[in-house]
Amino acid sequence: MPTPPPPLDLTGTWSGDLAAAGVSARMSWTLTQTASGVTGPVLIAVDTGIVLLNGVLTGTLAGSTLTYTIAVGAGGIPAQPQCVGQFQGTMTATTGAASTLAGNYALVSSSCTTPFNGGSLTLTKQ
Repeated sequence: MPTPPPPLDLTGTWSGDLAAAGVSARMSWTLTQTASGVTGPVLIAVDTGIVLLNGVLTGTLAGSTLTYTIAVGAGGIPAQPQCVGQFQGTMTATTGAASTLAGNYALVSSSCTTPFNGGSLTLTKQ
């Protein structure tokens, strides 16, 4: 009987490009995995270093599928410090020469107008 592959470990920094309101930005997740639980800070910033969004990811890894929520608290969007909200999505993890997380995100609640309403996303492990 073949040996099953080792379970995935998403611990590390993952990042990828994201378009929002016609601006190219970079999303970075710094993840820590304990058993099937995945947590860590999320940052979206433009090339000049201006931060568009800070949030906290919590998720669950089942096989190669990560189901997650990103909570954005007060102050998490510097341009709109009173804004709070939440994103949800599902990513599929692949490992290899370039490990990736590919999937989607969707805005599920927000107290303000945000350029991040949802879409597809691919992050590469750094």
